[in-house]
Amino acid sequence: MKHLLALLLLTLYSYAYDAFITPDKLKDSLSDEKIVLLDVSPLDMYNISHIKGALHADISKFTKSDYERLASAYSKNVQKEIIDLGINPDSHVVIYSRNSYENLQNSTYLAFVLAEHGFENISILEGGYIAWVFKYHTLVSSKRSSTKEDGSYKIKHNPNFLVELDYIKSNSRNITIVDSSNKLQSPELFSDISYTIDRDYRDNFFDDLTLRDEDELREFVSKLSLIKDKDIVVYDDTIFEASVNWYILYQKFGFKNIKILHF
Repeated sequence: MKHLLALLLLTLYSYAYDAFITPDKLKDSLSDEKIVLLDVSPLDMYNISHIKGALHADISKFTKSDYERLASAYSKNVQKEIIDLGINPDSHVVIYSRNSYENLQNSTYLAFVLAEHGFENISILEGGYIAWVFKYHTLVSSKRSSTKEDGSYKIKHNPNFLVELDYIKSNSRNITIVDSSNKLQSPELFSDISYTIDRDYRDNFFDDLTLRDEDELREFVSKLSLIKDKDIVVYDDTIFEASVNWYILYQKFGFKNIKILHF
């Protein structure tokens, strides 16, 4: 019965958000003024070629060491970047990168930061830049894009997106840990947790960084036996790596009680 309910929830949640957008759907949406297209590739790659109209988002400007302890200063920086990128409350932000796992992490990490600050109308281009060029190689440019006007979205920082070890120790009976690294580095840290499961985030994608089949993703999520009233905490070597499984569970399948463990 529990697995039946989980599958039912997955069916409902999987259509709640367009977490991943195909090149065809993106092309059809490019004329929409609400689209804010962000390229999180390294600047030199962006300057060589990018999707027409895409803005370069410097991922380093969304990164601050131990920023959960400095939420005020960090959030001010995020607010400035949102203004500079022209993001409004009704914007649809589409993020893409080059085809490497490191760049994919940049995409999901930026999505995490935006959601952490209250903005959730986000999609990631499935297959990244290469998938776009394969179908629409004429719709690229080396000319840097710019925003028409400043964005107006006002951030709402949620301090509960990132948690530390003390939080897990205090709530061990109500937490499921998803170990994205596929290797619990310190299993003794999680000895009191009711349930953990290994899931390398790379297993969600084919070699070209397109998503695995829908049935495979559903199977992955159903095996987690996630319970609505329990927190889900994703663990990995870095926040960037953890953000991939976080994004799939949070944005694609709608599990809004999911957090990232930060040491």
